[in-house]
Amino acid sequence: MIAGIALLIAGAVGFLFVRNLVMADADENLLARAQIVSETFRSLLAAPVQDKERIAREGDRLGKVIGARITVVLPDGTVSADSSVGAAGIAGMENHASHPEIRDALSGTTGVSLRRSITVREEQRYAAIPIPIGDTIVGAARVSVPVAALTRRLWQITAIIWGTGLAALLLILGGAAFMARRVTGPLAEMQAAAKELGSGNLSRRIQIQTGDELEGMANAMNRMASHLADTIGQLDAGKARLETLLANLDDGVIVIAADRSIRMMNVEAGKIFDTSETMGEGRPYPEVIRHPQALAFIDGWVKGGKPKSRDVSIATRQGSRTVRCAGTTVRYLGESSADVLLTLRDVTEERRLSQVKSDFVSNASHELRTPLTNIRGYLEAIQDAVREGAPPDPSFVAVAHANALRMERLIDDLLELSRAESARVPLDREEIPLPTFLSRVAQLHRASAERAGKTLEVLASEGTFRADVRKLTLAVSNLVDNAIKYGKEGGRVTVSGKIDSSGCSVEVKDDGPGIPPEDLPRIFERFYRVDKGRSRELGGTGLGLSIVKHVVESHEGTLHAESRLGVGTRFVIRIPG
Repeated sequence: MIAGIALLIAGAVGFLFVRNLVMADADENLLARAQIVSETFRSLLAAPVQDKERIAREGDRLGKVIGARITVVLPDGTVSADSSVGAAGIAGMENHASHPEIRDALSGTTGVSLRRSITVREEQRYAAIPIPIGDTIVGAARVSVPVAALTRRLWQITAIIWGTGLAALLLILGGAAFMARRVTGPLAEMQAAAKELGSGNLSRRIQIQTGDELEGMANAMNRMASHLADTIGQLDAGKARLETLLANLDDGVIVIAADRSIRMMNVEAGKIFDTSETMGEGRPYPEVIRHPQALAFIDGWVKGGKPKSRDVSIATRQGSRTVRCAGTTVRYLGESSADVLLTLRDVTEERRLSQVKSDFVSNASHELRTPLTNIRGYLEAIQDAVREGAPPDPSFVAVAHANALRMERLIDDLLELSRAESARVPLDREEIPLPTFLSRVAQLHRASAERAGKTLEVLASEGTFRADVRKLTLAVSNLVDNAIKYGKEGGRVTVSGKIDSSGCSVEVKDDGPGIPPEDLPRIFERFYRVDKGRSRELGGTGLGLSIVKHVVESHEGTLHAESRLGVGTRFVIRIPG
């Protein structure tokens, strides 16, 4: 009777304990998975322009990997990824800002809740954590499992405990003395196994078959060890994924400990500072980073200040770089000291493109202003003549018309350059014999060559190649047009081509005055002219060679120019097969 009462009390207490353990274990597991989701999506949400389709697909993939429903919610409550509905169903999901666990996560804390899901229409256990980037929360990572699964696990464990308890009661009533002699051995094994598990040997399993509570406890310990091994494996996998992400980031990342040593440096940071990322770890940062402006920025953070993000100049063996430096303080739970996390982005190309854009706007404005000013001046002269009753000078109309045509050519070239630079316009490739292609190009310029008193010669080997004929015709025509315009009087322009195993080569050669060596590297820039006065007289817009360059690059080809003063200029286009 006393044993039965004790069993009932123990079963009830065990049920409550196991229930709390299952729920706590489920919450811990959910939070661990949510941390993996947070780390996985942090870099995707940090992008200047978020790729919504990629985020949704990554949500589907990661949900399958971790075996649970995952949801990524943006700060305004919009669902960005949900593995239960898939990428196609994201648009139809309701705003999650009012959900308690999401509300807690977006406020910077951990959110756990138990409620019925509107999306999957069943009770779910939710756990959500914030996705921080520095001091900014860019979203919430949520993981959930059906309550029914937790309930089944709880009743399974409860059934084992009650079954084992009932068996133990029957055995106790049948032979307490016999059981007493068999208890000490399993207890000793469980104690030894517990010590090994405590020391980190999670592969240790308890092999006892007593048929009583001890066997149930041994099974519970074995399941606990298996679960711990799985959880630690998931955490290790998450850590490995995080390390892989850091190693492959386009931005440099450096973590500096409180003792001024480098705790971590990724590959990109090593490239920026011209050092190996593995050699830097553990060493004082001034020994690894030898760039004054970068050191001054890091010193500001290490000394407790919070310098704003800034661009610094770094000299490397490849040349000078402009690097945007940003920092933040990272504090770890239970530690009084803090690390400094530095991010480094190479903005050299960004700066260069910004300057190119600025120069382009300035040059385009200048090129358009000149003909506009001429047109306005001659129109005002015509207007004055009409006002005075005198017939306007016909040359005024001719000059205004010529300037209008010049503006039209410039705008046509600008539009063509825009199309050539646009990666969104696909190439309309077709196969064409090389002699046919070069003959078509030459035929477009026969008349202008004859008017200029120059010989246009075509040399082509047999064979076919694939290209966007319209665009490539435009590119080669620009080269031929330049050769005719700037070649010497009575000279020769040669257009030749050949096919080999690696692709097609087209060459345009003239015997003109040539291009000075200091100008040759810049001839493909927009609006760049070697002889500005003569180029405008001949109707050039300064965009022809730039168009040629972008057309060739869109074909994944190469463009090469050679020139000798007084000898001539040679352009070679190479289109891969």
